[in-house]
Amino acid sequence: MKGEEMKQGMSRRSFVGVSALSLGALALAGCSGNGGADASAVEWADEADVVVVGFGGAGAAAAINASDEGASVIILEKAPEEDCGGNTSVCGGTACVADPDQLDTAFDFIRYQMPSTTADEEIEGYLEESSTLKQWLEDHGADVTVGETRGSMYGALEEAGSFPMTLKVGGNGYGLFTFLKEVTESSPGVQVRYETPARKLIFDPETKEVKGVVAVDAEGNQLNVKAKRGVVLACGGFENNKQMLNAFYPPNVPIYPCGTPYNTGDGVRMVTEIGAQLRGFGSVEWGCHCCKPAADEVGVSCGFTWTDMECWSNAIMVNRQGRRFVNESAGTVANRSILRPLHDKSQLPELAFSMDTIGYVNLPMFLVCDDTKVQAGPVFNNCTRTAGNHWANIHEWYTWSDDNQAEIEKGWLVKADTLEELAEKLGIDPAGLVETVETYNGDCAAGVDSAYGRVNGFTPVSTPPFYGCELGLGLINTQGGPVRDAAHRVLDNDNNPIPRLYAGGEFGSIYSWLYQGAGNVPEALGARVAGANAAREDPWE
Repeated sequence: MKGEEMKQGMSRRSFVGVSALSLGALALAGCSGNGGADASAVEWADEADVVVVGFGGAGAAAAINASDEGASVIILEKAPEEDCGGNTSVCGGTACVADPDQLDTAFDFIRYQMPSTTADEEIEGYLEESSTLKQWLEDHGADVTVGETRGSMYGALEEAGSFPMTLKVGGNGYGLFTFLKEVTESSPGVQVRYETPARKLIFDPETKEVKGVVAVDAEGNQLNVKAKRGVVLACGGFENNKQMLNAFYPPNVPIYPCGTPYNTGDGVRMVTEIGAQLRGFGSVEWGCHCCKPAADEVGVSCGFTWTDMECWSNAIMVNRQGRRFVNESAGTVANRSILRPLHDKSQLPELAFSMDTIGYVNLPMFLVCDDTKVQAGPVFNNCTRTAGNHWANIHEWYTWSDDNQAEIEKGWLVKADTLEELAEKLGIDPAGLVETVETYNGDCAAGVDSAYGRVNGFTPVSTPPFYGCELGLGLINTQGGPVRDAAHRVLDNDNNPIPRLYAGGEFGSIYSWLYQGAGNVPEALGARVAGANAAREDPWE
């Protein structure tokens, strides 16, 4: 299992440890930090015109355009080659883009979703990147499929306009990144250094001019990599940094990345030390529920597919009292056609908190299902052989068995002959669970869910043996990072560009709160602007 291999080498603990970030450190984000260095005294291990940190969609786009400008490029990637690609490699692969003839309408649409602190110029830059993305992909040899007009995933925004088309390359995110990787590898002057995570920026402590990057190779050796023209940070978010998740999201909640486990907030520490202005740390892009014991062992979410509204058939979700607390198979508040709580910004019942008990009312939470569910196929269907957008299967960390037997043998799915026995094994109140299942089954027979109005997969939990597990919450990605301008320059707390420092993609995303569905893909590929602009800088001596 890939998760086990990771623990033996670069473990999840080491991921978090190398990028641990306290609230105190963030409070000092406006300070100069301790990353400054006299560039004349640095012993350089290597150099390039542009150094790109991260090899996902954003890093690839930045490197491609830097090369197109005639620059040499070194990409520093934390993951081994088989795990490169970042969240782009496991996303749906759809890019929702603007019509170049309707940029005014598109501006209103995006402006409506952005905080007032997001500058109009940055929105305009994002829309320019979006509207020219199809041509850029085709210019680099992509076969682009144009889809139907797509509006907002938030129904209330429809009056503000919509993006008129969707683009796809290669069918899903893995196909898209495969294309980008091939273009990157064929671009003149581009080198990719795998298993070489970036750790710090090298910059002039007085002027903040960025000179290079401190990285660590696979043997643990420190490498000072000179960036003669500029540095582009395309290193994603902090989905797999437990300390940062607890700092910015509801604490002590079982949260697991649906995407790359290599996103541990390394870039946040780097830009904090140089005094970058920060944004977007409160934006939670929830995925769907996952099997907590599996996620703990594998290292990423092993959960439900958000496009399968029937995945809760013959199953319910309960708290430790054995009580249901939500319509399990509902669509999201924003979009009824995708399974909750994907991208939901409303208060989740899963996170209801009681000041009487000083704890979460519905945590821990549990899946309870019957043999009909288990016999129907993989219980958690987003890490199966047919899943198209989940790290566990796509990157071969774990593939859920077709008959669930491997997971039952591992103890991830707990099996019992009776509901009472299952409750005892899982730590659920037996009387409460039995009463809940009886009420739910009665409602199924009557055809009406009297508690929560459930319709999708509204089938009884009645055929023994019974199965269950504790659940966690999947996390699609984070959006927090540095503020940047329309040219992708990183800004300090006075809104001044930090010399020679650029950023793109999820790291400091323009989507600081509300997220336009399929918006992160064009934003990631918009990092091509960062790469081109970094390459156009005059080299420093």
